[in-house]
Amino acid sequence: MTKTTLRTAKLLFLIFLGVSVMFALFGCGRQKYKLNLDGYGFKSSKTAYAAGEKVTVYYDLIATDTDYRFWLDDESVKLTQDYDDRHGYVFTFTMPDHELTLHMSSRNSMEYIPSIRVTFQNEVEEADVWILPQTEENLKTSLWGTPSVGKLGAGKSAELFLTEDENAEAWLVRIIDDNKAYYSAQDLKLEDGYSVIFKSEGSKSEAVIEVQDQSGTVVFTAEAFTGVFGAG
Repeated sequence: MTKTTLRTAKLLFLIFLGVSVMFALFGCGRQKYKLNLDGYGFKSSKTAYAAGEKVTVYYDLIATDTDYRFWLDDESVKLTQDYDDRHGYVFTFTMPDHELTLHMSSRNSMEYIPSIRVTFQNEVEEADVWILPQTEENLKTSLWGTPSVGKLGAGKSAELFLTEDENAEAWLVRIIDDNKAYYSAQDLKLEDGYSVIFKSEGSKSEAVIEVQDQSGTVVFTAEAFTGVFGAG
C-alpha cells in the first residue's frame, strides 16, 4: 500500500469516526421517550422523541357541533395549540425526559351538561387535587380516578370546570401531596365563580380548605390535614 493510499484510508477512517460520533451524540445515541396518543385522529411522525426535541402532533378528526379538550399528563410541559385548514389542530411542545401522553376528550356542544367554574389555589405544597360531587360512592371510596388538577405547585392556581351531579347537594375535596400527606374536606357548597383555597398559617398539619364567593367573602372553612399514607 502506497503512502498516498494509506493517508487516504486514514483520512476516510477519521471522517467515518467523526460522523459516527456526531450520529451517536445527536441521533440514535440519545435516549428517546415514548409519546402516547390517547384518542383517534392524532397523527405524529414518530412514536418516541429525545428529551428537548420539538414534538408536533396533528388532530384532524374534527366533527361539527363538538367541543374538544386536549391536555398532557404532565402539566409542567407547555402545550401550544394552533389550527390550519390542511392539518386541523396542530399541537407543539418540547419532549421532557420521560414518557408522555397527549389526551383528548370531546362532547356535543349542543348537549347541555350542568357545570360550574371554580378556581383552586394551592398555598401549601405541590399536590394532586380532586374536587368531586359528594355522593355516597365518592364518600366511601379511596380511589377517585384522574385528579381534577395534578401536580399543582405551591403558589399556583388552576381554573376547573366541575360537572354537577343531581344526586349531590355538596362537594368534597381530596388532596394528596408529594410527601403522601392526605387532606380532605366535605360539605362544600360551591357555585360558579367560587374559589377553593388550600392554605396554612403554620405547618402543613395545620392546613385548612377555605371557600370564597365571587366577591372574596369566606363562606366555608375546615381543617384539612388527615394523615400521612404509610405512617405507622
